[in-house]
Amino acid sequence: MNEEIIEQIEEEKAGEQELVEEKVMVTWLVFAIGQKKYAVRSNDVLEIIRDLSVYKLPFMPDYIEGVINRRGDPFTVINPRALIEEKDKTPPDVPLFMIFKRDDDQLSIHISDILFFAETEEESMKLIPGKNEEGFFLGTLGYKEEEIPVLNPNAFEILIRKDLGSA
Repeated sequence: MNEEIIEQIEEEKAGEQELVEEKVMVTWLVFAIGQKKYAVRSNDVLEIIRDLSVYKLPFMPDYIEGVINRRGDPFTVINPRALIEEKDKTPPDVPLFMIFKRDDDQLSIHISDILFFAETEEESMKLIPGKNEEGFFLGTLGYKEEEIPVLNPNAFEILIRKDLGSA
């Protein structure tokens, strides 16, 4: 008797159960470099800092502006415009720096403005086919009928290591 009831309950559950796909949500930080929008995963960002002086370093590639002092720790400042912009390669006028969350390096990029945070499904990012780790872009983020390029924070570190001979 009990076995029949258990079997009946299991049959009912099997009929009711549908595979519910859980959507993986990602929070993106959308920011500006010059007049263009870019995005990074918000969990790749440690902090946004404003109004710090950049200390120039001699004999560095053009894209390395220098270092900033964040609570006694030096962070390399990258001018992404020198790497990804075709026309204007000058650093943004605003002293605004995005510090990446890194285990092995202290890296920041010079940005113009923070625009907004967006939470989207993971599938909303279209990957670049055949992408490699050294590419500055992972893909594009589809958000409100707009395609926003997604930066690859690892590419900056790889380039620095390669250019400075520590790769």
